[in-house]
Amino acid sequence: MANLVAHTVIRNLAAGYDVRKMGIGALKKPLRFYASDQVHSCHQKALETLGLGSEALVEIESDDRQRMRIDVLEAAIAQDRANRLQPACVIGTAGTTNTGAIDDLTAIADLCEREGLWFHVDGCIGGVLRLVPEHAHLVAGIERAGSVAIDPHKWLHTPFEAGAVLIKDPEAHFATFEMHGPYLQLQERGMIAGKFLADYGLELSRGFRALKIWMAFKEQGSAKFGRLIAQDIDLARYMAAQIEAHPLLELVAPVDLNIVCFRHIAADEDAAKALNTEIMLRIQELGLAVPSDTTVQGKHALRCAFNNHRTQPEDIDGFLGDVLRVAEEIQSEQQA
Repeated sequence: MANLVAHTVIRNLAAGYDVRKMGIGALKKPLRFYASDQVHSCHQKALETLGLGSEALVEIESDDRQRMRIDVLEAAIAQDRANRLQPACVIGTAGTTNTGAIDDLTAIADLCEREGLWFHVDGCIGGVLRLVPEHAHLVAGIERAGSVAIDPHKWLHTPFEAGAVLIKDPEAHFATFEMHGPYLQLQERGMIAGKFLADYGLELSRGFRALKIWMAFKEQGSAKFGRLIAQDIDLARYMAAQIEAHPLLELVAPVDLNIVCFRHIAADEDAAKALNTEIMLRIQELGLAVPSDTTVQGKHALRCAFNNHRTQPEDIDGFLGDVLRVAEEIQSEQQA
C-alpha cells in the first residue's frame, strides 16, 4: 500500500493533466517506471492497479551483487524515449527481499536529476538504516528521493501490518487524494481542523496503525532499534562466515544486510535444488526453524532473514548443524 500511494502521486504528476478527472485513457504516451530485476512484486501489482499495466514496469538487469546496472538503466530510458514512451520514475531498492541487495542510490539520484525523473526508494527493509550509525552509509542518497516506502513491521519490530510512505512534495501528495463529501467538510476548528489524513491516501475509514509505531519509539527509542538492526547484520555476517568455512555449504549471494542465501552442495543444479528443497521442508516440518527458499541468478538456495532480537550465534550454529544432519539423512536414504 505504501508503494501504491507513492506511485499514484507519481502517475498523476507525470501525466501532465488532471488524471483524476479524465482518467488514464487520456495519456498521450504510456508511462514507464524502472527498477532492477530484483524489485519486489508489489510494484507490478501497484502499476496494474493504477491501470498502467505490467508493461509499465521495466525491469533492469542487475549485476553480480544483485544491484541495478546504471548503464543498462540509462540505455533503457533513452530507448523508451526514442520509442515515444514516457519515462516517469526510477525505483531504487534499499534492501531487496530476495538477498538484501542495495542499489546505488546516489547514482540513481544523479541520473534522475539529469533525466528529469521522479526518484522513488523502496526502503521496506533498508529504509531505516539511518538509525544505525555504522551502516548508514549503505543507503547514502536516500535523502534525495522524492518518496520512500518503509515497512515498520520488518526492522522496527512492529506487529503486522504497518507500512509507511514519505513523500517530499506535500502539495502533489494532497492533490492526488483530497476529496470531501458534504459529510466531511474541513473546518479551522474542532475535531477535523487542519489536515485530514484521508486526504493523503486511498483509505477513508482505517485503524490507528501509526499508534503502535509511535508507542514503540516512545518506549524503546531510536538508538535501541539501531542496535538491534546492527545485531541482525552482525548475525548474518557471522552465518556467512560459518558457511564459507564449511566444505559442504556455499553462499549463493553476497551478504549485504540481514539476509543469507546459501545451500548444501550437490552434484549439479538439479540435484542441489532437490536436496535443498527437501532440507527446507524437513526442517520446517520438524519444527526446528523456518527457512524459506529462493532462486538467485539461476541457483536455488535456502534463505534466512534475521529479524528476531532473541537470535544468538549459537542458534545459527545449531541451525547449520541441523541442515548438515538432515542432508546426511536424505543422502543416506537415497543410497539405501
